[in-house]
Amino acid sequence: MTTINKILQILFFAFIIWLFTKIFVFQTFQIYTPSMHNSMHEGDYILVNKLAYGPRFPITPLSFSWGNQHLFLDWIKLPYLRIPGYSSVKKNDIIVFNLPIPNNLPTDELTEYVKRCVGLPGDSILINNGQVFINGEKLAETENILFNYTITTNGNNIDSIVLNKLRNYAPNNRFTGNKHHVFISENNADSILNLKDINFVEKNITTIETYSSKYFPNNTAVKWNMDHFGPLYIPKQGDSIVLDNKNLIFYKKIIEQHENNTVENKNDSVFINRKYAKTYTFKMNYFFVLGDNRYNSIDSRYWGFVPENHLIGKASFILYSSNNK
Repeated sequence: MTTINKILQILFFAFIIWLFTKIFVFQTFQIYTPSMHNSMHEGDYILVNKLAYGPRFPITPLSFSWGNQHLFLDWIKLPYLRIPGYSSVKKNDIIVFNLPIPNNLPTDELTEYVKRCVGLPGDSILINNGQVFINGEKLAETENILFNYTITTNGNNIDSIVLNKLRNYAPNNRFTGNKHHVFISENNADSILNLKDINFVEKNITTIETYSSKYFPNNTAVKWNMDHFGPLYIPKQGDSIVLDNKNLIFYKKIIEQHENNTVENKNDSVFINRKYAKTYTFKMNYFFVLGDNRYNSIDSRYWGFVPENHLIGKASFILYSSNNK
């Protein structure tokens, strides 16, 4: 065997090991948006553990990614299959998944997102005045969660020492004039109030009357917003719902798009795959996710549930952080 053949053989086996590891063990993921401040920042590289929830077999095996470039051929499509993992998704896990929109691409070719899971299959979620409640109990959230505050000082100029402290508490915000709109944690808000020249620190909550169709379920019959949302049942595999007009507002999309059925309404009757049905039993588990930067995040409040077959893995730790502050 020539030297060139040996090198080629080594490169081939190295490629196979790399590919196996990437598909079944772990992969790296780069953060591109500020939606997970303070936990993660733009430019951070994180390690995604695929063994935790079980590695998902490729749905489009003829695909290749390098950096931001991604190419695939849909000539071969495999059914969804996942090897059992050593853990299940838990509340407050940071998960990486394929965004469940749009629906014109194979599941594993959809944009990869990272968010914090706050609602599990079978849970009922409610957001009231910006606070998350699961099954009627306030969710014990991490201290990293950022809320929207207005800081009011007693003058137009901020003392340089105070300004430096403000930047430490809210490094991703600018401070000019005497009113400052910032994304900070509740603990930092309490600390800022004790600083010199600070008159008020007020949390900004969207009023319950405020409505925009950009929020799930994107229907004028349900007028929710980022601070007042729900209650909403998160579907669990094997659970059934009554097929009435109210439930169809919330679940018709996933019954059709993610569970591959047709849904028709005729004279107040519902037909699933052209068969009359009074109830529907979910085939998959679903999750509800939020960004830690709660007021600068596009998440389940906008597009709804994350289907189980969209899960990629658990964000285990940060390999490299671009946040040097």
